[in-house]
Amino acid sequence: MKRIHKLVLLWISVWMFSLSGCGGEAVPQEQESKAQEIVIWAWDDTFNIKAARMAAAEYQKENEDVQILIETKEREEILAQTQNILSAGLYENLPDIIMIEDYDVQQVLVLYEDEFVDLTDEIDYDKFADFKVKLCSRNGRMYGIPFDSGTAALFYRIDIIKKAGYTEADMQDLTWDEYMEIGRNVYAETGIPMLTLDPTDFPLVRLIMQSNGSWYVKQDGRTVDVQENEALKQSLEIYRELLSCNIGKSVNGWNEFISAFQKGEVATVLSGGWIISSIKENQEQAGLWRVAPIPIVAQNENAAAASNVGGSAWYILKNSRNSQAATEFMVSMFGENDEFTDRLISEIGIVPAVKNPSVFTNYEAEDPFFGNQQVTKLLTGMADEIQTVNYGSKTYEIEDILEEEFQEALIDGNLE
Repeated sequence: MKRIHKLVLLWISVWMFSLSGCGGEAVPQEQESKAQEIVIWAWDDTFNIKAARMAAAEYQKENEDVQILIETKEREEILAQTQNILSAGLYENLPDIIMIEDYDVQQVLVLYEDEFVDLTDEIDYDKFADFKVKLCSRNGRMYGIPFDSGTAALFYRIDIIKKAGYTEADMQDLTWDEYMEIGRNVYAETGIPMLTLDPTDFPLVRLIMQSNGSWYVKQDGRTVDVQENEALKQSLEIYRELLSCNIGKSVNGWNEFISAFQKGEVATVLSGGWIISSIKENQEQAGLWRVAPIPIVAQNENAAAASNVGGSAWYILKNSRNSQAATEFMVSMFGENDEFTDRLISEIGIVPAVKNPSVFTNYEAEDPFFGNQQVTKLLTGMADEIQTVNYGSKTYEIEDILEEEFQEALIDGNLE
């Protein structure tokens, strides 16, 4: 690609970050005596925010003296504001708990490891999936509480595909070529596009690339792997073909993405399991949705019908006003409380990032919204097949460069 030199510079910057750190003066301990108000920053009202509100309501039944303020902020906003506060040493303005996406966390820990509560001895991390534990750690210490796994799946409207003559069986074990062929026929019969496409955002590229066991960086997490990355090239080629074969609905940003499937303007959604809560927002579509494994890249010998999109964990700021109370709350509700996690499976459709989900009674529950499929069990089975990659610390920075290059490639027809 034309701007490989930018990625080389980015590779150098990753090494620079690994040698840097930030600190500041801690909030005086007397501030801990202030009213026990725990402040949480997270995103997604139907999923993360809803889970935090449920946890707060449950916790306050036995801890009436603790007030919990939950604020909705965008992912980028949380990172920017937290980093600005830490850099300025304005600890009195810190939230107590923030949610960080798995793609971002290593960069944050490289810069601010000393600013987070060390949870190594607070939680039994053996119960969590190994890849999530690795993401939440640095230098052998644990700083995050794993939340959702981000297991990717193909969510589709059975009523729409049936109009084109397809059945549930036809949506199993798909290749991307087969998926696109179904999309063409669905569009021809119904006028409904197969999926949303946003050329300025690359979750689908990430989904396809990880399904082939690859990422933007090599397994060391530092060496940029773009120029000779066959899985990345295949992902971009599939994305370009999806655009050119006229089965995608163009959207710009999160709100348009959500609106499209909630309004029935697309036949499928390819995303992480966390999207279930947004799908279920439109109860008029109950019974019309189904879940299947993602398509595979037939031309890639490493291809698997499993991948990951997003996923996140909770982190506690060590020098916030009420970090101790925040730690007690988070460990109690999200670190040790299997009964509460079981409720989250039922109410927001979470796929817990644990090794043994069978401990949850709702694990095998049938979901009427999805035609009585055992959705959590299906997604957990897919999670077992996800290939582990090292996300490194610069996913979105690399994508900013690639997205610009991709726009040019769409014009001149050259992905090299």
